[in-house]
Amino acid sequence: MLLTSRRIASCPLILGVALFFASATLNAQGAPRGVTQSGPIIQNGGMSAVVENADFAIPAGHVFKVMWEMNVGDTLVASPQLGIMARFYNLHARNGIPVERLKAAGVFHGTGWWALLSDSAFAARFGGKKNPSRALVEELVANGAQLVLCGQTAAFRGVRREELLPGVKLSISAMTALNVLGADGYRLNPWR
Repeated sequence: MLLTSRRIASCPLILGVALFFASATLNAQGAPRGVTQSGPIIQNGGMSAVVENADFAIPAGHVFKVMWEMNVGDTLVASPQLGIMARFYNLHARNGIPVERLKAAGVFHGTGWWALLSDSAFAARFGGKKNPSRALVEELVANGAQLVLCGQTAAFRGVRREELLPGVKLSISAMTALNVLGADGYRLNPWR
């Protein structure tokens, strides 16, 4: 099958792997001028840049309320989907948007749940290694991000509440969380 850019962009796993390798290449070669690997808010990810002379107007006082459906995970690397959430915080802060106006939520299901496990729970399930997403999860939660695990995913995979990192919320389902967040004004971001 021929993989067009449209097909690649529609496949979260391929896109996530591509973003990971692109990021790794930039890390090895150094970021392009003006691009930083992390910060100023999230230090464990979220590459971003200052954009000079941006002329797309942001209304005064606009509050950004964004949610992501986090349904892809890999036990070998930190979640690229969490990296996009980190980028949301960093790029807006780097371009002058106060952190108080940045509201982010991630709803986890599918294989995305791995990122939310404590190191001990992750090690018990995945051959003794630590959760590569732990530091990023902790930093996002500390900065106000809502990270919500689908209760159906947890039930079908035998994930107990006490296995989750502090600050992670448990919903009865991903569908429930997406609906409630949407009703609260969060917009689904298509970038995964």
